[in-house]
Amino acid sequence: MNFKRKLIKGVLTAGGFAGYLYLQNTWLQKTYYRISVEALARENEGLKIAHLSDLHLPNTQVDLKKLVSEIKEENPDFIFLTGDQFDAAHPFHMEETVQFLKKLSEISPIYAVHGNHDLKSPLAEYIPDVYRKSGVTLLEDEAYTVMAPDRKPIVIMGAAEPESIIQKQRRDLLKKITIRSDWAGQTRLLLAHHPEYFEKYHQDKTKSPDITFSGHAHGGQIRIPSVGGLFAPGQGRMPKHTSGIHALAEDPSKKLVISRGTGPSHFPFRINNRPEVVFVTLHKK
Repeated sequence: MNFKRKLIKGVLTAGGFAGYLYLQNTWLQKTYYRISVEALARENEGLKIAHLSDLHLPNTQVDLKKLVSEIKEENPDFIFLTGDQFDAAHPFHMEETVQFLKKLSEISPIYAVHGNHDLKSPLAEYIPDVYRKSGVTLLEDEAYTVMAPDRKPIVIMGAAEPESIIQKQRRDLLKKITIRSDWAGQTRLLLAHHPEYFEKYHQDKTKSPDITFSGHAHGGQIRIPSVGGLFAPGQGRMPKHTSGIHALAEDPSKKLVISRGTGPSHFPFRINNRPEVVFVTLHKK
């Protein structure tokens, strides 16, 4: 009898843990941040951005229809994709991906940057065409001044994914981005896949973004309450930048917003680390 009880208890425990892991990898979390910006025009008060990262298509276990529905419900002014939309190990489904991105672009204009996985995708050469077909603007060391309906212009910048060790070691990772003089005074928002380079994005004060949007860290993969994530690529063990909002040490008005992402990493499980879509609302300080 004792053996049977132990067996039943073991099966229930294993089943409970399996259910927990399933929810941790499929149950989408909506995270909301309200960030003050000194250089925000009065007309841009309440401007909202939906921030997605690390989808790792086709491997994401999040229901994409549900994801589109959740974003549509929030009615953001812009949608940002901050890299690793595609997985390096598996080819994505082109037509399905185009349809998914089209549905998102029907909600709001989409801006995207590459991540390290995107450049290594088996179908990497087709990604720009997928973006063109679906209405996504890919930013590779580029900046545009854009304006949502009934708003004032803002600057949206995108840092290209560094392809070499030399590029990664460069101090100013925004060196190739051009900011026009007539954009002076506009709020600057940067899409950059790597949160660990936060300080490097502010080397040139004339380009320094008010808010940087990043991903890549997958929330540290396994999160411990009051501790944070345990490991992140580019940061190693006990990483500093894995989730939430961070302020630049030399200028706390400059912020970094990190999405924990929606897809899996090389480690197949997210633990205490549900897939996440972030909504950032801007307000005047």
